[in-house]
Amino acid sequence: MAKKEKEIPKSLAEAFSALEKMNEYSAPLAENALSIVNDYINTGSYALNAIVSGSIYKGLPKGRIIGLVGPSGCGKTLIINQVIANAQKADPNMWAVVWDSENAFDAQMARNIGVNVNKVRHNPVETVEECRNQIVSFLEKIEKDKSLHGKIIIVIDSLGNLASTKEIEDAQKGKTATDMGLRAKTIKSMMRSLTNKCAKTNTTLIFSNHVYDDPASLFPSLVKNQSGGKGPLYLASLLIQLASKQEKKDGNDDTESMIPIANRVKGITMRALTVKNRFVPPFLETELYLNFKNGLYKYAGLLDMATAYNVITQNGPTYSLADGTKLGYLKNWKDDTTIWEKKILPALNAIIEKEFTFSVDTTNNENTNAEDTTTESAE
Repeated sequence: MAKKEKEIPKSLAEAFSALEKMNEYSAPLAENALSIVNDYINTGSYALNAIVSGSIYKGLPKGRIIGLVGPSGCGKTLIINQVIANAQKADPNMWAVVWDSENAFDAQMARNIGVNVNKVRHNPVETVEECRNQIVSFLEKIEKDKSLHGKIIIVIDSLGNLASTKEIEDAQKGKTATDMGLRAKTIKSMMRSLTNKCAKTNTTLIFSNHVYDDPASLFPSLVKNQSGGKGPLYLASLLIQLASKQEKKDGNDDTESMIPIANRVKGITMRALTVKNRFVPPFLETELYLNFKNGLYKYAGLLDMATAYNVITQNGPTYSLADGTKLGYLKNWKDDTTIWEKKILPALNAIIEKEFTFSVDTTNNENTNAEDTTTESAE
């Protein structure tokens, strides 16, 4: 029998009451609005949802800083647009505010993906200091109006292209002195300034960034270095590293749509790796697929997960469900919404919610509590 929880001592309750007067967000951990994530934004990919949130049906956490990092052309901006579109679809009152250092946010592309561009505010920005000051000022205004909490997505695209004010001033004066880490320090300062403000306003901040290999490293690292130093790695709650490769269309493959003059390149296969995650175990990896004509394919990566957990079994070239129901050849059911949504996803999600989680064995603690209760009863 577990030990009965005792009432809070009077003096401690008074201390907590005084603390609440100084800090309006002070609360028991089980009730704390800032430390608990209750809302998520669908990424547009079931598999990506799973590795970032531990559920096929969740996605990116609201109120947190999230990084999408990778080389040029790996789909970072497209995924951000997809997230905005999905958030607006779930809540028509959702706004996106973009700080764009690359002039890469295009209204027509966003509109084609499903973004309501009338509810996207675009802010060209050049320096880290400008970006930091503008976002901090914006969030301070949002914090005062609770009706706007949870209604904003902030995007920085891209963090790696932001210069420091000193870099700009030196360039204007014709100086060639190196930055000496000032830009990295300023980016870290920006991330520190935004962390709590995003949580208090339940605002999701998504940044994109470039990555590179360390030329001084003896062996290639799984986690690539980011432009702008370690600040984004330390202060982001979730960091997704992307890589991609072009996918050619075979001459006898007529099952997938493509742009006729696209030189047989139908899209890109992306690998998403969670190099940091404060919600489920990190270093989970999945495959994403982007077709240049049809967009992000929501079922990509799920076949590997389903076969790994025996929700689907493969028998030569054919597949079956765990209950023995035959699915047949992959090409016959890979786009069948009913099979995925009704027969595969519920079973797979139940396993993922159990497996993709931090957990410890509490048996010894329960035994200790039981012993303590016995001792107290004897006394």
